[in-house]
Amino acid sequence: MVSVKFTNVSKRYEDGFEAVKGLDLEVKTGEFLVLLGPSGCGKSTTLRMLAGLEEVTDGEISIDDVTVNHLPAGARGLGMVFQSYALYPHMSVRENLTFGLRMVKGKDRLSDAEIASRVKEAATMLELEDHLYKKPKELSGGQRQRVALGRALIRRPKVLLMDEPLSNLDAELRHQMRHEIRRLHDELGTTTIYVTHDQIEAMTLADRVAILDRGVLQQHAPPLEAYQQPANEFVQSFLCRHLDDLVETANTLLRPGFGANKEV
Repeated sequence: MVSVKFTNVSKRYEDGFEAVKGLDLEVKTGEFLVLLGPSGCGKSTTLRMLAGLEEVTDGEISIDDVTVNHLPAGARGLGMVFQSYALYPHMSVRENLTFGLRMVKGKDRLSDAEIASRVKEAATMLELEDHLYKKPKELSGGQRQRVALGRALIRRPKVLLMDEPLSNLDAELRHQMRHEIRRLHDELGTTTIYVTHDQIEAMTLADRVAILDRGVLQQHAPPLEAYQQPANEFVQSFLCRHLDDLVETANTLLRPGFGANKEV
């Protein structure tokens, strides 16, 4: 397992816009960290800098105390799951799962037996055993997202990155996949960084949340601590008021006698 550290990291674009400003953030070994905030707060940019998909303007990103700023994306040992499933439509589930492994050349390429073993392991974990020879168009949305997750996990990444992976699913599937993702994390212990704007998703999944606004880290804490002891007005407004409304609604719906005399 590995840790990740952002030290005074900033990202500025050519037009002068600063998407991330002086970020200091550490992700512990085996931790499930959620980057949380509204659209445009810098959370996806932070993830993309770690993944090597965006250049770092200032500061340093390290994985297990090794600076990775100038390493290409493929050399960082990361697995990534995106908002879109990004599956190859002409390939079977098995071929999609193994695509990255099959592209490796030379001495680093795994044996066919090891690849088959990893496919079996991933398919069992994600309940895809009966779908390995189907094409993506034959799968439900939840099954496609499981394939995308399996494709990242099968490479045994040092760190697993997820960028709004459930946003294309309906409410019931999102609920199911949240439990599935957390179960897999607890089982595998992979250091995980997960981007979302959904407060419920963050509270359900995270060991700690890092809440951002306009590129600036506002609070980094366990979810319950952020909810009960918000660091500032932004955190209280973005996180706590929304959750308070949900709690009040739930309590109203569960109140004895609520709706009992309502005319139909």
